[in-house]
Amino acid sequence: MTDSLAPTPTDGSKDSSKRAGNEVRTKMPVWLFRTILGVIIAALLVVGYMVASVTVPLIWAKSIGNQIGNQLGNSIPLGMFYGFAFSFVPVLVAWQAHHRKLNKWVRVSLAVLGVILTVPNLLTLGVLYGTTQTAADARSIWANSANWFGTWSQIFMVVGVICAVAVIVLGRMWMRRGRKIREIKAAEKLLRDNETAKERAAKERAAKAAIKAQRKNPPAEPTGTPQA
Repeated sequence: MTDSLAPTPTDGSKDSSKRAGNEVRTKMPVWLFRTILGVIIAALLVVGYMVASVTVPLIWAKSIGNQIGNQLGNSIPLGMFYGFAFSFVPVLVAWQAHHRKLNKWVRVSLAVLGVILTVPNLLTLGVLYGTTQTAADARSIWANSANWFGTWSQIFMVVGVICAVAVIVLGRMWMRRGRKIREIKAAEKLLRDNETAKERAAKERAAKAAIKAQRKNPPAEPTGTPQA
């Protein structure tokens, strides 16, 4: 009797209880989610750095050695190219991120792109000044196959940065000069337009005054009879 009188749950109550249970199980505090995400990212960065510190310097040193092709004379122009190009271009690209007219994400992308373009020079500095055994092995490779690459690369890193800064400064000065010239030309044009408008207005007033004078004092008609 008691079992038959007990109320049976409806489908709606079942669905609501399921949703409540799912919300309880899936809801996670924001701080916990961010902490877990930060720990995962930090762990991936540490692992990536450890792997890169062991493998990348040797790969980069061998790549430069292959590009030089066992001809030490090629190490100077190659070092000049890498040092200059991958410091000059990144500075100019990253500088574009200061334009506030651009979208925020475009500015961020330009800054990130500028950092990415410096990777070859960062790899070179990592080989030259790295303290790991891998970096020491990479330096020994350059000592035999690319002896002057590191020195000239460092010199032209500085030259590239100086040239990029000079281009930025001169470009801003040129743009400022061009803006001032345009402002002066606009002011001169406005002055000429005002003078032209004044002259036109003066001519119109003179013409109207002449018409009024003719209307007030019309020319006298001849009254005498013609002689035979």
